Amino acid sequence: MSGTPSYPSFIDAPWVEAYVRLANHCITCAACTTVDEKGVNLELPCATADQLNKAYRQARRASIVPALKHPR
Repeated sequence: MSGTPSYPSFIDAPWVEAYVRLANHCITCAACTTVDEKGVNLELPCATADQLNKAYRQARRASIVPALKHPR
């Protein structure tokens, strides 16, 4: 893909830290891990997960979209 940055490894990608924070939260949060009697996740709303997911999405976009240079 032309214009897409290439990282030496997945771990070096700038958005990995945001993803790890989101994943760590979601596996330990009572709301995020609540399941019904069949073991299906209830997908309860969690404000912290929403904020972390937003930060992750922004980090992903920032690493893919080249920064625009504005004339001064």
